[in-house]
Parts: sequence; structure tokens; C-alpha cells
Amino acid sequence: MTQIIKGGNLPVPGQVWRVAVVRRAAGDGVPEVDASALLLDAVGKVRGDGDLVFYNQLAHASGAVRHVGQVRDEERRVADWLEIDTARVEPDVQRIAITASCDEGSFGQVPGLLVRTISAGTGEQLALYEVDDATTETAFVLGEFYRRDGTWKFRAVGQGYDSGLVGLAEDFGIEGSGPAAAPGPESLAVEGVTELPAPGPEPVAVEGVTKLPAPEVLAAASSSPAALFGRDFPEYVREGEGNQDVTVDVPLPPGILLIDTERQGDGYFCVRRIDEEGEPGPGHALANTTLTDFEGRAALWFDGKGPLYLRVDASNRRWKITLRPVGAVAELGRGAKGRGADVLLHTGPAAELAAALRPVGDHAYFEVRGYAPDSRDCHDYKSLANEAGKRPKSLRRLPTGPLLVAVGSSEGDWTLEVRRPKEQGAGGFWRRG
Repeated sequence: MTQIIKGGNLPVPGQVWRVAVVRRAAGDGVPEVDASALLLDAVGKVRGDGDLVFYNQLAHASGAVRHVGQVRDEERRVADWLEIDTARVEPDVQRIAITASCDEGSFGQVPGLLVRTISAGTGEQLALYEVDDATTETAFVLGEFYRRDGTWKFRAVGQGYDSGLVGLAEDFGIEGSGPAAAPGPESLAVEGVTELPAPGPEPVAVEGVTKLPAPEVLAAASSSPAALFGRDFPEYVREGEGNQDVTVDVPLPPGILLIDTERQGDGYFCVRRIDEEGEPGPGHALANTTLTDFEGRAALWFDGKGPLYLRVDASNRRWKITLRPVGAVAELGRGAKGRGADVLLHTGPAAELAAALRPVGDHAYFEVRGYAPDSRDCHDYKSLANEAGKRPKSLRRLPTGPLLVAVGSSEGDWTLEVRRPKEQGAGGFWRRG
């Protein structure tokens, strides 16, 4: 059981966690809320202003705690995401407090306030605490991670303050009227509407989100080029049997999402997007196969607006759908092999991609697509393989990464091999890329 009440605690396994501070979005009497974290010593104090991670200081100098951005949906739910890497926590840091503050209002006006911790590696929920007793408070210590006998635990604290972030921070040893903004890229100055900007090289003016870091800050904060394609979010899992329409009504960020599909047994299996009325939605089929005991992965473009609707055709068989952030993608490296659909990440220089399929039948169609970070949708791609036959194969140019490599139609076993491009003329062997 990972849901706990105020005062409760439980062990938190793993090395890297992602922590979401979730609540109702600002507007209609609901104040704006900011999430932050404090790194505390054995006596419960910071060692300096740098131990506060918040909207003006997005990462701790050690790299142990980062504010990685904000996600919202059209159901007016908002999640601020923090990431904690325990391997980077300095020895004299004994606790990490997760806090929230609001301006021009109190937490009694903020419905749905909770703090949720998931594993960064698997997406598994590790801890959940829902605040149900807020009244006049303008700041909260929602919970804290603390060391105990060589491991980490999480405690649901639920302690309120009437003095906002400044008062809360001063109580933990931050000096002055408030921490100064950290040097580096500036936060966006924005004013009142709904969507997050897609990652890009320049800050984008958006409406409805305050103190949101510029897109390039979010991209730079991540250790993987996959962050250029989409943002983090908690893993979503749905299981069922036979034909069914699925409504994914949890907050999902705009950008590319990974959808893993599984079906037990044989027969036809298809997963595709539909709209709210049940009509066919945008994009290619997310699964479309007759392979036995199918397991596959596809890329899905999502605008972040409203629920995601899916239709499953599974011929009375058991199935499972898992939505994951694009950060879960595996790297292509020098090559890969698999069966059915998959998505991989190419991060190397321009090369040649040798692709081959061994179909389960006498004839098959084989397609591989490449998507750049600025791809607008699933139709905006570079063809890396597009063959049909008894043993389809191709050799095509692979652009410089980062590039998402999506293996689509592949009813059989496939291989991808990244080869060094052949040079024309003398001296090609020694030429630098």
C-alpha cells in the first residue's frame, strides 16, 4: 500500500525518484501554487540559500534535486515535477522537504492537493499523500524524504504556514526576504491561459502558467536527448479483454508519448486513437498485428488537451496498454533487433541504416520512420525503410541524431544495423565527421 495519511511513513526504494505536486489549476478563486524543495542537514536547516530548489533556482548545485517543469491538462489539473537522485545527495544532507506555496489566497481554496512519488526507472508509484485539511495556510511542508539506517523513507508531514514561501524558507534557515534568482536562463514572464510551450531553442510566451522555466531550461536539465521530444509524466497502465474503448483521463503532457501494447494469444490485434464521439482519430495505428503473444511499442503525438481516447480490437484476448514518457526509450546504438513494432533513439552522427525483416509469412511490408525533435506529428518523418517482399531489406541514410527511429509495420523478426557511411574519393577514411 503506497497511499499514506498525515504522519505516516514508508520506505522508498530505488535511486532516482520523480515527485509530483498536484492540484487544481489557478483561476475561478483558486490561487496559483508553486512547488519547491529544501535540502536540510541533521538539525533540519539549510546550509545556505543554494539548498532551496524553486522556480528561480531550478537545480541544486550537486545535481541531487531538480525542478523539471510543469504539466497541466484541460481537466484543470496541474503537476509540478521535481526529480531526486539519491546518489548525488551530499552526506550532510539528511532530509529533503517537499513544499508548496501560494500567493493571493490560501490552500483552503486549492482542491485536489497531493504529493506523489514514482520511480524514475519504472514509473511505479512509491508514495502518495493527499492533503485534506488545508484552511488558511499559504505554504505547506507536504512531505519529506529522510535517511534511516542506510535507506531512504518518505513521511507525510502536512505542516502548514501562514507566511508563504518566504516565511517557510526563513524557518528552515534561508536568510533575507527571499532567495535571489540563480544566474542563468530566465523564467518566462507569462500571464493567464492554458498550454505549455513545446521544447525549442527560444523561450515561448505562453498563457496561464506563472514562473514556468523557459523550454530550453527543461531540456538542459535532463540527462537524455529524449527530453527534446517530450516531457516526463507518471506511467499509466490499463488492462482488459476483448474489444473496448479506453479513456485515458489522467494529465498527460504535450509532445511525444510512448505506448506499449501487449496481447496474449493469437488473432487480430489493433489499437488506434479515436475522438470523443468514437470516430477515427489522428495518426497511424498504434498496434496492428496478427503476431502471437504480441508485445510492441509505438510513438504517439499528443497536444495535451483533454483525455486521450483509444480503441482496442483484441478478439476476446487479454491485453495491456502502458503509456510511458519518451525518456523510457532505449538507444539504437550500433544496432538493434526485435519483433513487431518498437521505438528507439539514435544519438550518433549521420550514418547508413541497414534494415531487414524476416516475416512470419510468405510476404510482408516493412517500414521504419525517423522523427526529429521538431516533427509536428506522426506524418512529419524521414523514411528510413519502406519495403515489401518475401525478405524485405533496405539501406538508407540515417540523419544525425537525436532522432526517434520507429519500427512500424513488421510482422516478423527485424534487425537494424548502423553503418559508417562510405566516403567518395581519397582520404575518406581519415575525414572527420
